[in-house]
Order: sequence, then C-alpha cells, then structure tokens
Amino acid sequence: MKNERKLIFCAIVISVFGTIAGSAAGALPPTLVVTPSSPTALSTISIAVTHSGTTPSQIRVTVEECNGDTGICYPDIQNVSMSLISGTTYRANVTLRHADATYITCKVITKTDGTWTTYEQKNVTLSENTNGNNGDNGDKSPGFEAILFIVAVCIGLIIIGRKRVK
Repeated sequence: MKNERKLIFCAIVISVFGTIAGSAAGALPPTLVVTPSSPTALSTISIAVTHSGTTPSQIRVTVEECNGDTGICYPDIQNVSMSLISGTTYRANVTLRHADATYITCKVITKTDGTWTTYEQKNVTLSENTNGNNGDNGDKSPGFEAILFIVAVCIGLIIIGRKRVK
C-alpha cells in the first residue's frame, strides 16, 4: 500500500514537471535585430522581431534614447506597433529624435490571449555622426587641442634646454 502511494506520487510529480517543462520550452523569448547594427543619432532604424511559440495578437517595440555621457534618458519613449512581414517575423521602422543620444534601449512587448508580456531589453550603441549634426564638419581638422600640443612642446623644450645648460 505504501509503495503504491509512493509510485502514484512520483508519477504525479513527474507528469507535472514534464508539463511545465514542455510549456516553457514552447515560449522562447523573441529575437530582436536592429538594422543598421550601429546606427547614428537622428537616423531611421529598422527593427525586426522573430517570435516563436503562440502567435501574439499584437507586437510592439519601445525605443528609448539615452546619452551615456550625461546619464540622461529622454522621456519621449517611442512605442511602435510592428507589422507581420513573413511567418513569425515582424518589422517596424523608427526615426531617432535626439542628436546627442549615444545609445538606445529596445524592448519587445507582445499581447497574447489578452495579456501583455515585456521581454528582455537590448541596448544598441550609436555610432558617431560625421555629417555635421553635432557642430563637427567631419573633416577632422585640429582645433584647440593643437594649441595645447604646441604649449606642451614649448614647455618640454624649455625643460630640456635648462637641463643641458647645467
């Protein structure tokens, strides 16, 4: 009698864990790809999401622009609806709004059976603008750092000249 109860209890536990593991395996988080992989500030990016498992009734992506130098993230987070383009792949285009942003944070949000689920975020570092949007004309000519270099060379020559005189 005791052995039968232990056997039934083990069967129940194994079946419950098997059911949980099977349902968890079917709900893999979506994969998120940003194109281009290193966009610039104020550019338009394309975000593609591949979702497996139960087909959601709606997929959205949020894009938050941040400046890593100042530690500020801008409050105007874009929340964009994604369109199904093939099978399980969804896509949306987003135009970035802040010239001094250094990275963006993207989150995928899905609606399945009336429940919204937010998935892990992805940070994308923005590349440096070379088209003059930040006051730089892109020709990489020296500015005030050239003056500092000349002063440093002069001080170095003075120090070397004094050592040779003694």
